[in-house]
Amino acid sequence: MSPHGLATRAVRGMAWAYGAYIGGRALVLISTAILARLLTPRDFGVVAIALVFTTFLDAIKDLGLGQALIVASPEEESARAQTVFSWSVVLGLILTLVTAALSPLAAAFFHQPKLTALLPVLGSAFLLRSLGTTHYALARKHLDYRVRTVSEITEVTVRGVVGIVLALLGLGAWSLVLGFVAGVAASTIALWALVRFRPQPRLTHTHLRDLLSFGGVLTLLDISAVIFYNLDYIFVGRVLGAVQLGLYSIGFRIPELLVLNVAHVAADVLFPAYSALDRERLREGYLAAVRYVSMLTVPLAVGLAALARPVILVVFGDQWRGSIHVTQVIAAYTLCATLSIPPGTVLKVTRRAKMMVIFSIPAVLLLAGLLTVVTKEGILAVALTTTALQASVVPIQTWVVSRQLDVSFWSSVRLLGPPLLASAAMAAVLVPIDHLIGSPVVALLVGIPAGAAVYLAVLALVAREHLRRLVRIAFPGGGPTTEAATGR
Repeated sequence: MSPHGLATRAVRGMAWAYGAYIGGRALVLISTAILARLLTPRDFGVVAIALVFTTFLDAIKDLGLGQALIVASPEEESARAQTVFSWSVVLGLILTLVTAALSPLAAAFFHQPKLTALLPVLGSAFLLRSLGTTHYALARKHLDYRVRTVSEITEVTVRGVVGIVLALLGLGAWSLVLGFVAGVAASTIALWALVRFRPQPRLTHTHLRDLLSFGGVLTLLDISAVIFYNLDYIFVGRVLGAVQLGLYSIGFRIPELLVLNVAHVAADVLFPAYSALDRERLREGYLAAVRYVSMLTVPLAVGLAALARPVILVVFGDQWRGSIHVTQVIAAYTLCATLSIPPGTVLKVTRRAKMMVIFSIPAVLLLAGLLTVVTKEGILAVALTTTALQASVVPIQTWVVSRQLDVSFWSSVRLLGPPLLASAAMAAVLVPIDHLIGSPVVALLVGIPAGAAVYLAVLALVAREHLRRLVRIAFPGGGPTTEAATGR
């Protein structure tokens, strides 16, 4: 593919991906805000425990076959897609049955009897999702993020509507579970409607060994990531109970929606796009990703930390006041997590994901040891611990990838300077606004535009040309250029 063609498709992919992000996250936020007023922290906590349990199984849902399909050559795509589909469905069925079988054990471990009935229903999502895994992977491979936009917005819309209706009918935690399953089913139907791939009803082994060779490493990486990013939920649910886990999960909700998902969208586009780049352009692409992802996520994280009180009270209500300080800390956590995505994407593309797996083992063990000690101190102590460890991971990953790409470590670090400086100026304005204005609604109405204006003004002073390039990438206008894909 020519550089211009890759750039065109990368920019279009990013536009559709961010369309899905903006539309989907807005719908998630609205539905969650409504459900937070209809349900209790205990309801959210019980479902959070169930979702943590299924998240561990979700890491092996297709053994990385979908990601392996993305890097397949065009000549082998059809045969490999059939293999990926058939084995994904088999694995989806197995995971559905395993979830049902293990539900009594999960209920006993977390001291939550409701899980015995909730988990088998929630586990059916594995089979439903597996039916669309291959279609989603093919859309990613061809940078057709129109499919992502439609399927994700369909999922969150159906999930929200079903959940709210059932909550109004008094179904409590069941409204969240049934809404989730309905959303997955709707997403799969949308994928089949939008992607032409039609599999044959047979189990095939073509290229299976090669697919597993690449996808298996990514699966190990996903498993280690799931453990690392969900240990806090397990400890809070086990030690502090469902109510505290409900507060903790809501403390995560806004930072995850506003900060972490921005970077995940970027990584989702970068993985297939960077798979087509040579080493020199990969270096340029990596530096561009660090620069532009930080320009987007640093102000979001800092702004959210400064305005956590009015955000939580306005969006979720006064019963979630206990989540405010958690939100402030988790804003920093999600920022650190986003900064680890560009180097992680490079390691995946260059087939060096094993390095990330090896590195994750001591990180997981250290986190488990720390949480064993601090969890009894409360959810804020848990948030501080996970954030501190995540912050220590970023410079190590950056150093490893900098050496791999022959880039100075400090060159990567210096890219963070402009957004950090502009965000510090923004925080200097937002913190007094939060303290001086008692009304949460007024604080947001004043703080959001004021903070955005200060950030953009300072960024324009210290990094005007890069800000212009970011605008051109986000809004191509006259047409995409090579710099949109590589950052040049």
